[in-house]
Amino acid sequence: MLPTLSIALPFCEYCPSHLQFLSFSSLLSLLLHIFFQTDLPMTSSRQRMLDAFHFDHPDRIPLVYHPSTAGLHVHGQKLLDLFNQYPSDNPITFDNLPAPPPDTVDAQGRYHEIKKDDWGVDWEYLIFGIAGHPQYHPFDSWEAGRDYEFPPIPAPGSSEETAQRLQIEERQKDYLVFSGGLSLFERLHAVRPLDELLIACATGDRHFLDFLDQLTAYWHAVLDYLLPLGVDVVTFGDDWGTQNAPIVSPALFRDLFKPRYRELMDRIKKAGSKVFFHCCGQVGPLFDDFLELGIDGYWPQITCYDPDELAAKCREHQVAIYIHPDRQQLIPLGTPEKIDAYIRACADRYRALGGGAIFYVEMENDAPFANVKALFEAIDRYR
Repeated sequence: MLPTLSIALPFCEYCPSHLQFLSFSSLLSLLLHIFFQTDLPMTSSRQRMLDAFHFDHPDRIPLVYHPSTAGLHVHGQKLLDLFNQYPSDNPITFDNLPAPPPDTVDAQGRYHEIKKDDWGVDWEYLIFGIAGHPQYHPFDSWEAGRDYEFPPIPAPGSSEETAQRLQIEERQKDYLVFSGGLSLFERLHAVRPLDELLIACATGDRHFLDFLDQLTAYWHAVLDYLLPLGVDVVTFGDDWGTQNAPIVSPALFRDLFKPRYRELMDRIKKAGSKVFFHCCGQVGPLFDDFLELGIDGYWPQITCYDPDELAAKCREHQVAIYIHPDRQQLIPLGTPEKIDAYIRACADRYRALGGGAIFYVEMENDAPFANVKALFEAIDRYR
């Protein structure tokens, strides 16, 4: 990797703020363009993401889009056009408008659908494109879970494995490839009700602990499949926080879950891949546990943190952050001016640190289109 040369450039058309710090390679490209009128080479989305993860002064703050089914269903072509006007740094295509199946909407226009997932859980959906709630569980007690059949994993050398390997190799030409979706806590309260899970955690139910070991072993088998494919980033997702505090005590988390996360994450790190962890809610001291586990990326509920403290901790531990603007208040209830100011502050904060920020956009069904448009325009302006 080329060394980083921190140099202050005067405000100009190339600089989104009065001072921008560039990596040596970006600076060299800019100087060649200025003095010899050579074309500026495009930084690939893959390199931009890597530079953000490594705090190596990306040319722009990376941008990641969610498929945003609910938002597209409400806003239609206007939102589809925005997604395509401002391309992202993840491999996603926006070429159609999603709609619910006709038989899921009644005569009064009310949507209702129940779908079974690969884990045998029936999910009830009441708003198209918004996450549902589990209504049917695949076994009726933790003891019965000992006979549970986990979702199949493609066999090595199978046509499915070969197709996925080729897809990853192709995408890695331009993009950083994320894959996985590993989960302990959320997967547990999908296969059994949340109240049962919390009681089992508190009482140390032996049948529950046996199933937790089965689940951890299953994720090891998933890693046996994923890691040889050369996936760049393995994702985890478990929401450990409520609006105000962790769902479980730090002691319980450290006793039951942290060692199992460590098993899995250590394997990923030793294989040369990155660990990316999603966790909503106010997790309090658990955030330090996540950092101690060695995560490389974190997608938090960002309003649960002091922004400067979060940025400083992530810089200290070399952890990149998904900047997912507040979708409880700012995006649905704020103003375009407030959204612009927020995005600018985020960009300035992480640019001063040399990286670590990745803007994340997921549009739901409750934001005025003026706010949606302001978000896209502000990210493009300041990133």
